[in-house]
Amino acid sequence: MTSFICPHCKAFSTFSVVWLDNSRQAGPTSSTRHGASRCNNPSCSKVIGGYVHQSSGEVNDWWPRHVGGKEFPDVPEHIASTADEAHQSLSIGAHRGAIALARAVVEATAKDHGITKGMLDKKIDEMAKQGVISDAMKDAAHEIRFAGNEVAHADLAEEPITKEDAEEVLALMDAILTRVYQEPAQVARVRQRREERRGGE
Repeated sequence: MTSFICPHCKAFSTFSVVWLDNSRQAGPTSSTRHGASRCNNPSCSKVIGGYVHQSSGEVNDWWPRHVGGKEFPDVPEHIASTADEAHQSLSIGAHRGAIALARAVVEATAKDHGITKGMLDKKIDEMAKQGVISDAMKDAAHEIRFAGNEVAHADLAEEPITKEDAEEVLALMDAILTRVYQEPAQVARVRQRREERRGGE
């Protein structure tokens, strides 16, 4: 059994082998095989791939090495968790998944503001009409929508999605969440502290 920091939950944990490919050699030695191991942290239990020693079950190397998410403390939990998952997908090279989740974040943001009718393009236009997002943010939201549509419908063999594509789409998603949720919450906190100081005069 091997112990190291889990790339998913970030806890120092032991790992148990749940699958081992005994059909062929892989890795640095003749006794190493491709395998999958599960994190024994009960709040995680996620699986990683790696090179596993055939007899000892020791994990010699593993992937992903790092799963990086992002926190959105002022965003509703169901939207924040989806945005975080988009960043986790990006960190492990799941570029199409990251873009699809960014599109879902835009739609969830519209629904969170009571805009539920029509396709996503109509929801985005309505968010701008109601002042939820600016015209610049409307353009950003449409670009996320276009990218999400490409992922869902394009011939992926002919139109590959690059890391740069996904990074730019997620940067637009982050900007929308900042404008819609995080900046207003920050302003409210600053105002509250100012009013509390004045009240103490």
